[in-house]
Amino acid sequence: MKNEREDYITSLPANITYEPVETVHIGSRLVGKGQPFFVIAEIGSNHRGNIENALQAIALAKDAGADAVKFQHLTHDKIAADTPASFQWKGKHGWKTLADFYTSADLPYEWTDRLVAEAKRQGIIFLSTPFDKEAADVLDAAGAPAFKVASYEMTDDIFLRYIAQKGKPIILSTGMATLEEVAHAVRVIQIAGNNQIVLLHCVSIYPPKDFADLNLRAITTLRDAFKLPVGYSDHSDPLFIAAPIVALTLGACVLERHLTDNREGGSNDDSGSLTVSEFRHMVLELRKAEKSLSGSGVKQPVSHVGHKFGEDEVNDTYTRRAVYAARDINAGEKLTENMVITLRPCFGGIAPKDFEIVRGRTVRRAIKSRSPITFDDFMD
Repeated sequence: MKNEREDYITSLPANITYEPVETVHIGSRLVGKGQPFFVIAEIGSNHRGNIENALQAIALAKDAGADAVKFQHLTHDKIAADTPASFQWKGKHGWKTLADFYTSADLPYEWTDRLVAEAKRQGIIFLSTPFDKEAADVLDAAGAPAFKVASYEMTDDIFLRYIAQKGKPIILSTGMATLEEVAHAVRVIQIAGNNQIVLLHCVSIYPPKDFADLNLRAITTLRDAFKLPVGYSDHSDPLFIAAPIVALTLGACVLERHLTDNREGGSNDDSGSLTVSEFRHMVLELRKAEKSLSGSGVKQPVSHVGHKFGEDEVNDTYTRRAVYAARDINAGEKLTENMVITLRPCFGGIAPKDFEIVRGRTVRRAIKSRSPITFDDFMD
């Protein structure tokens, strides 16, 4: 019995409990609850097979305000089989096989050190999506601070276990997935001993036919279900930034968005990407939205020591209304409502909420038309 019990305990997974996670470290950044929105510029295949384009993309990502630049360590014949491919993709067609479709997106692994070095020089975090074990090894050796898993690989338990065991954070896209499938993928990673997971809500349509397809409330569902940091991988129409703003408002802590130097560049990803100026504008709007959500949530006037006149709501309360004379009022008259009007500012006058205190009381001194009415204007 003793040996059986020991064998049973030994056979248990490294992580058998679910520990809620609020933040994970990705490079120099803490990502998650209470932390600044983490914006990833996805380059994807927009390097178009040219390392100079890839190096330039890093500088563009930095210039656009991204926190991280992400590539895809992809080799066409390792990602897809030689299945005949007769489909069209964004107006293009003619690939002989599915593997052939991905050829233009190949990123030679020998580029890695130069890309990592350039990202360091530019002061931006380097990330990449590995699509096979060798790619994961290359990125691990190069010091990539985290692994991104694409939606299409989310159901590959073999691959998930392999990268999870490297002990680095995993950013897991969940396009096409049901909640049950996400739960399974999360558990595979956890059982492998890794609980550093950021989930990305994603809709794997490029772009979705309608904004209703984005289903952004799933961000809340994922966060509540798994108690993990949740972000959003956006493939919506590049002419709009509504979806990233809404994602931030719903509590997303990460945004991934494609970046290009030319939407007519011809890669598989160019047409659905933001240009540098568009990306920069999106980041600016996100930072403004983020700041607008940073308050306590307590409904109270804005009051800051050192604010100039007009910059503080407490000072602004002087523009509220007070009770004024609607006509000349003689001493000895009893005050009625048709004898008063309410005007700005409130300095010196009786607040409208206190009018009932003086209604019907005798005025002890004359009050000129459009003058504020005060408590001193009445008989004791």
